Amino acid sequence: MLPSSAMKLTYDKNEFYRAHLARDPRFDGKFFVAVKTTMIYCRPTCPARKAHLENVEFFIHSAQAEAAGFRPCLRCRPETAPGSAAWIGTSATVQRAIRIMDCLALEELSIKELATKLGIGERWLRELFQQQVGASPQLILMSKKLDVARNLLDKSSLSITDIAFSAGFQSLRRFNDAFKTRFQKTPSAFRKEPRSEGELRFQLSYRPPYAWNNTMIFFNNRAIAGMELVEDNSYQRLITYGDVQGWFKAKHGLNNKIEVEFKLNKNANILEFIARIKNIFDLDSDPMAIESGLQEDKQLKPFLTQHKGLRIPGCWDGFELAVRAIVGQKISVKAARTILGRIVEICGQKQTLDCSLKLGRFFPSPENILAADLSKIGLPASRIQTLKVLASDVAFNTLVLDGTADFEETCQQLLSIKGIGPWTMQYIAMRALRDPNGFPETDLDLQKKITRYQLDPKKWAPWRAYAAILLWNIQLEDKP
Repeated sequence: MLPSSAMKLTYDKNEFYRAHLARDPRFDGKFFVAVKTTMIYCRPTCPARKAHLENVEFFIHSAQAEAAGFRPCLRCRPETAPGSAAWIGTSATVQRAIRIMDCLALEELSIKELATKLGIGERWLRELFQQQVGASPQLILMSKKLDVARNLLDKSSLSITDIAFSAGFQSLRRFNDAFKTRFQKTPSAFRKEPRSEGELRFQLSYRPPYAWNNTMIFFNNRAIAGMELVEDNSYQRLITYGDVQGWFKAKHGLNNKIEVEFKLNKNANILEFIARIKNIFDLDSDPMAIESGLQEDKQLKPFLTQHKGLRIPGCWDGFELAVRAIVGQKISVKAARTILGRIVEICGQKQTLDCSLKLGRFFPSPENILAADLSKIGLPASRIQTLKVLASDVAFNTLVLDGTADFEETCQQLLSIKGIGPWTMQYIAMRALRDPNGFPETDLDLQKKITRYQLDPKKWAPWRAYAAILLWNIQLEDKP
């Protein structure tokens, strides 16, 4: 049985318990509460009657609670909590391992193979997970797969067989066994009512506050015609990953949730699909920790009060974001959007997924960019060459921008491409490589505001990327 003391907790037991009694949604997913008398574990926001402190145990990750013999609560559904805050502060190796597990969920990935991909020993990988997350890689991956399956059973019309394979299980029998072990019910027992044919939905939780309107404004200003659209306070776009083509629409829901509707042209790795959605909307971030860290700069405090819940607008695909960053060098957001629209029109594949959709083309693949004549899109020849070199490196896998490669090496590879400087590299690090400390310090708008308000970027680590988003949301005439 794995004791909760196996990991260093961010907060002490009494603070966890106070948050649990208050059902504070800011702590949702940051820890789980297990009741020893019932052997059930819950989210801190669970509406059920609270047990006494001496009868509860706290865990940072749901997989820890399950390893200790506790079952998930069927009322608050721990599998729908925001992503574990255990990832925050873990080593780059553990973060890469988790990203690889998301990408390869459909494969039988052994710990030995995972360790090999990371360039470390199998024993050391196990030790890293136990030290930093408190559960083995196998338990983490199984937990993530079952979380996805449970969500799809509730919200989608997919058959149980399709759900099993989309969640990364190699057989229906293995899925049924794992599901029943965790939830004490079969998958079919959970699906009380059949869903309408073609209805594919799920919900993703976040920790409040969330400045959804600011995120929509950011995406609307940069939306590429024919490929993505912001309307009615929702965001939709066409997507590809691997040989899968699809579409999704996300909107803000009730009770700190984002509602996602989607279509895919084939059964696919839904674990990776959800990981990418979470990256776009930065759903696993911890606003309370970020605000606390940035308040070290006292001059920044008033702005943090005015602009609560800002997120880093992420991206669906790292290559796409890198193309956007290169096109956007030294020109306005509006001009970059026009040029990107031309690129999509010239070499983006037409969608045949659903003729009723308002969107018509996918973002070009690296191979599309390499084969296309971009001489008339409105960019200097030198910048077109930069795009071609980037596309070549990604197409031949010498540059990997999905978060599974070593972060420092990836940044150095980007800088080695002629035409990519520190601003572009840091911008890609912020929005594609998920670096919360990425900061394009040469950005003229950021420099102007730092000087105007006498701010101290040295005090912003490890949240400099969030400080950048904050400053981009501040108007120069605002008074601190």
